Formats: sequence, C-alpha cells, structure tokens
Amino acid sequence: MKVTYSWLKEFVELKVSPEKLSCQLTMAGLSVASFERFNDDWVYDIEVTSNRPDWLSVRGIACEVAAVTGGKLKKKDDGRWAIDDRKKSKNRKAKEQKPFSITIEDRKCCSLYWGSLIKDVKVGPSPEWLKKRLESIGLRPVNNVVDITNYCLMEFGQPLHAFDFDKIRGSSIIVRRARPGERLVLIDGSEKKLDPEVLVIADASKALATAGIMGGKESEVTERTMSVLLESAYFDPVTIRRGTRSLGLTSDASYRFERGVDKAGVKKALDAATRMIKDLCYGTFVESLECGSGAQNQNLKIVFPLKNVEDILSVRISSNIIRSMLEKLGFGVKPKSKDVFHVSVPTYRRDVKDVEDLIEEVARIYGYEKIPLTTPLIKPFSFKIPACQALEPKVRDFFVASGLKEVITYSLLSDDDFKKSAIPQPDVVRCLENPLSQDYSLLRSTLVPSLLKTVAHNVNRNNKNFEIFEISHVFSQKEQLAAGLVLCGARRSTWLKEFKSYGLLDLKGILETLLAEVAVENYKIENAKGEDAPWASSAAILKIDGERLGVFGQVSESVKVAWELKSKEDIFIAEILLETLAKFARLKKLLKPFLATPSIFRDVSVLAPEHISFEKIKASIQKQAEGYLKNLSVVECYQGKEIPEGSTGLTFSLEYAVKAKTLTDEEVNGIHQKVLQSLTADLGLKLR
Repeated sequence: MKVTYSWLKEFVELKVSPEKLSCQLTMAGLSVASFERFNDDWVYDIEVTSNRPDWLSVRGIACEVAAVTGGKLKKKDDGRWAIDDRKKSKNRKAKEQKPFSITIEDRKCCSLYWGSLIKDVKVGPSPEWLKKRLESIGLRPVNNVVDITNYCLMEFGQPLHAFDFDKIRGSSIIVRRARPGERLVLIDGSEKKLDPEVLVIADASKALATAGIMGGKESEVTERTMSVLLESAYFDPVTIRRGTRSLGLTSDASYRFERGVDKAGVKKALDAATRMIKDLCYGTFVESLECGSGAQNQNLKIVFPLKNVEDILSVRISSNIIRSMLEKLGFGVKPKSKDVFHVSVPTYRRDVKDVEDLIEEVARIYGYEKIPLTTPLIKPFSFKIPACQALEPKVRDFFVASGLKEVITYSLLSDDDFKKSAIPQPDVVRCLENPLSQDYSLLRSTLVPSLLKTVAHNVNRNNKNFEIFEISHVFSQKEQLAAGLVLCGARRSTWLKEFKSYGLLDLKGILETLLAEVAVENYKIENAKGEDAPWASSAAILKIDGERLGVFGQVSESVKVAWELKSKEDIFIAEILLETLAKFARLKKLLKPFLATPSIFRDVSVLAPEHISFEKIKASIQKQAEGYLKNLSVVECYQGKEIPEGSTGLTFSLEYAVKAKTLTDEEVNGIHQKVLQSLTADLGLKLR
C-alpha cells in the first residue's frame, strides 16, 4: 500500500519529519518497505498484513499515524460528500419508474450493492493535482471518471467501478453467477472463459464485469461516455478469492475484497465519488439505489481491565494515555470504573476479539522499545520426560544397531491400500474432509499398509533383500506411537557368510532381543487368529501381563498378489505399540554381580508335537527347576527323516547354578530328573 506524506497531512496534524515517521510506523508494525522522494513529496510503501485490511486505505493508515505520532486527527467531514438520495426531478411523479434497477440473485456472495447514476458527464483528462497524486502512488491516470474511482479506492479502501450507462441493456444491473461457457473481454484486453465459480455483474443480456475483480471492455467509460453508473458493493471474500483463482487474475479491487472491506464504508465511498464526478466532470446526479442489506453486525464490546496491561507488559501506563491511544485508533472508549474501560471495537477491526488484542494495540502504539527488560519470575520445577518419548530413541537406536534401515512414509492412506493389505477399516476411521488426493484421504490405523507399499516399491525395482523399520503414529480410537519392522528376502552375504533366507524366527529374535534390552521378561507369545493379522499366512501375538503389545508374521501370498509383488521372496512384518511397551519397560540399567559359583550343564533332547509350543516347554522347565535354573537355550531344532511327521526334534541346554553354594551332581541330577518327568508326563513329549 503506497501513501504520500502530503496525503496523510490532510487527515493528521503532523509535526514529525517524513524520515522519523517512517521509523515510527515500522516500529508500530506498519513495516515501511520503501521510502522515497517524489517531486516535492515523500512516498511510503507499507507492507500490509492479511489481518489488517483497514491499512489498505489512506484513512486507515492516517488513524495509525495519529496514534503513533500523537498528532491530532482532523475531523474530515464526510458530510461534504453527502448526496441527497431523495432529490428527484420535479417533473417526475413519485410513482414514476426508477431510472435503473438492481437485482442480486446470490445474496450470500453479494449482500449489498449500491448504484449511483450521474448524467451529462464530460469525460476528459483529470486535473493536475489528481494526476500527480495517483502517479505518486504508482497509478496511471486514465480519465477523470476512472481516476476518481481510483482516488476513492485508495482513500476509503472501498473498490468502485464506473459503467457507461448507455451500454447497459435494459438499464438493469444483475449480480449473478457466470453461466458455463460464458465469455467476457476485460478492460485489459484479455478474453476470459467464465465458469460458475465467478460472480459477474450483468445486464439483461450479458455479463458486463467480473464482480470485485475487473470490469469489461464493452461497458468501460470512454471519452464518448455521457452517463455513468457508479458501483459500490460488498462481495463475499471467499467468492472473490475463488474467482481470481479461476481466472488467474488479480487487481487492486480483488486484493481488498479478498481480505474483506468494511460494509459501513460502501455508501461513504460511493457518495464521495459521486460528488467528485459532479464537481470535476460537471455531471448531474440522478439517483442512488440500494439492493441488499446494509445492516452491520453490532460492534463488539470488550470489558478492558487496565490492570491487565501492567500484568502482561510489566509497565504502568496511565488510563488517559491508553484511552487516547484507543480513541485515535477508532475504538469507542467509555470508563466503567476507575480502572476498567468499556471498549467498542469498530467494524473494520475484525482482528480485535479480546482483551489481549487490546493490550497488543496499547503495546504497539506505546512503543515496544519503551517496555523495560525484566527478568521473568521462573519457579523451579522438575521435568520428567514421558515414558514413551524416552523409549522411542532407545528403540530406534536398537533397530539401527541390529542392521535395519529406517524409512519414513506418509501417515495418509487410501481405501485401496487397506483392501490390498486385507485389513478391514476400523469402526472409527479418520477421513480428511478435503484431501488433496483420494490416495491420501485416510489416517492410517496401522503401519502395515505403509510398509507393504514400501516393500512393493523396492521389490519391483529389483531390490529384493532388505531390512527396514519405521517408528510413527497410528490413529484408531486414539493416536498412538507404533514401530513396524520388515525382513524381506535373505540376509546379505559377507566374506564370512553366504546368503541365508529370512525366517519368522529371525523376526521373533529381533523382538525378543528388544524386550530383553528394555528389561521386559514377563511376556508371552501366542498363536494369532485370523482377525489379529489378516495380512499374514502365519502369525503370533506378543503379550505382556495379558495386554497386547503387537503382532508379527509372514505376509500371505494373496496379499503379495494384491500388491503386485513381482518376486517370490518371503516377507515378514512385525508391529508393536511403543506406548504399551513403555508401561513395562525399564530403561535404567541395573547391574547384577556375576555368580561366583560354577555352573553345571545338562542337555535335553525331545520330540515335540506341533501343537506343543516352545512357551509351554519353557514354562514347564522353569517351574520344575525354579531357584536352580540360571539359563535355558535352544541348541537345535530339527525336522528330517528320523523325525516322525508332525513332530520336531528339539535340543535344550540347561544351565544350573545358585548363589549360595556350589551344586553337586547328585543335587542337579535330582532336579533334572523332575524336569524330564514333567516334560514326558505333563506335556507328553518323547525323550530322544
């Protein structure tokens, strides 16, 4: 927004130099982007923030200047612009038809439209003072009528448009949506194909202008124009924004309408322009007509305790100074008591909604540089990092140390991603109201589809052997932090080892090592049902104290086909909830002394039917050897010719030791015999 020093002086009694005013405006929040001399005047180019459309007018900036400099705001009487709307020709009867009509078809997009008809206009060059003023702020003079509308636009912040009345068919103005395929040549010479997104001003047969954006070439004011119809209206900001986007076009008018003009200024700007056309173009005013509602919302009332100013700014400012600041900014101020004001917010200050906003206005005008630097009173407190937040880096570091590579995927999925993963959508699915694409419309309730999408991307580009993980949030009944792992294909060979295909036990080993790393011991692994892991051909559930921690398994062939995986590599996926793990994890390491007594080892080889899980065998051994068993490990898992079908040969190594003494063979043999008896009698295993 450009404004000149001389123009501001018409509204404010300025006693500061142009240079000092530039600094004061910048310190008050009206950042002066450039400040340069133009002839005998100074021009300020002010950066206007989106929440202050009132700064898009000379009058709005003048209020700020008066408040910032302490200068007296001149009461520039708007009565000088007043037009007697009731004055009509004496030869015309009261019931005679109006000279023109206004119809609004869409009241939501245009709630108020004023039109003013001036006849016998002499269109020509503007007077020198008007030309220089427009040129000083970067506007090109066109003719006296157009220059007057631009002048009033800059002074009042209300866009106006002038039509050649003789080119309006039927003497009727219709505010409507553009018809599909309708075309309009604009005043800049470009032809635009319109669509219903665009609001237009039309006559009885065609569109004359794009509402709030730019006028049409056919109805523009030229030197041959004799009668002028002035338009001043209130257009919906969203409608104008959509129209400019549809047309790929912006203007000074649309820039203001998009940010919202003050409805109270619609008639003021129209009257001012009408009076100037009468005076400078020697026209004859005929009549002004209104269509729509000019009713304003009631001014917002705020109870303003002055004590809050000192509490927040740490500086004491007298009530008289605060009142003077607010009144110069256009606020109505009435004392309710000694230290409380009733403040009425003007309609053009839609950015002010509460007491804190008023305090910001006081601080801005008073001067941020005048507010003393004080040390805030900080009470000591202890900050405890949430358990899940502390666990996350530990888990990430563990996965990286285990040779997995981290991936980061989108939290948004499509309905098709769930279907390809054979995962039904949860009852409470979180769907975006306005997704950028249907491929990213649903918040994921599990990491599995995202991981499968990553696997498909890599496998189909001939990267078939990899290990990845992701730690991110999932969204179901609530937002939770989850970790997902994938083992695909085979472990890469080294100079010591050859390729070896991954198996479900590899994935299980990583999870068990993670649990051991965070000191979780009382976990169980159970066979998963179909609904627990619908994407898997075989899967298991991890539980801690009966609470589900996660699931891991092998991806089924049907899911691989659905994701169009062009490879036969086995894929294994695990997903655990870190918030659940954090409840049981112990991140603080505890040191235990080594046993000073020697250990005694015994091996056990059994034939185990497939329906007997390792967990049951382990639990049986630990129960019988409680207090003596130091360690239990699987030495061998074998299935071959010597092993009956439906069974597995398992060999365990049992380490016995106690802290108090050295065990004898006789003591160990007695305990070990109980272990063997339990395995054969209770579980039905056969010793090998």
